[in-house]
Amino acid sequence: MEKKTSYILGAIFTALSVVFAVIAKKVDTATYVIENNKYLSVKIGFYKINTYIHNLTGVHMNWYDITDIMGILSIGFGLIFGLVGLIQLIKRKNLFKLDRYIYCLGGTYALLGIIYAAFEKITLNRRPIVMPGEDLPEASFPSSHTLLIAVIMITGAIQICRLFADKKAIKISLSAFCILFATVGVLGRFYSGVHWFTDIIESLIITAAICFFYYGLSKETKGRHSLNA
Repeated sequence: MEKKTSYILGAIFTALSVVFAVIAKKVDTATYVIENNKYLSVKIGFYKINTYIHNLTGVHMNWYDITDIMGILSIGFGLIFGLVGLIQLIKRKNLFKLDRYIYCLGGTYALLGIIYAAFEKITLNRRPIVMPGEDLPEASFPSSHTLLIAVIMITGAIQICRLFADKKAIKISLSAFCILFATVGVLGRFYSGVHWFTDIIESLIITAAICFFYYGLSKETKGRHSLNA
């Protein structure tokens, strides 16, 4: 894939994420009563499909716990690249001589943090259930854990394919693991029932936007240390 194509796709998915967030708030809006308690309810968009899927899957807190752990493990996976960057810095003794992808991964992880913080303040949807220890349903749009796991593991898979381009067995096994981990994380979070279906969809759209931009920005075409490649 050419850089220009990845940037175009990144821009398309970015615009799509904004559009979807707007219509998810406006289309088929209705009030959902939580746990059959008439005093506790949330207003959601795409009411019919969201409530249908939520009632179909139910709530599985074991998968909530599993995906929480997977979120922590994905952060640990990302820290491996941080360690690689630190080793490069020690060896090269120049912050500007780190491999291009180290900067791009650092920027990607920082962006994840910004998005997480932003949607803690901008509440577009609240969870379909009240979590243990909470009095009210928390913000849930988009699913931050879905976004975290998917972005870290998919960008990791992209980079693994580049770093081990000449070692086919390693490239295939490690990248396949990353994709499988991301898939289980996304499906597990969805199946847990702590998010609406549209929360997961928005997370996947944002993930696509970030990963396409990462693919283009991190692609080395004029040298491993060049930020202007």
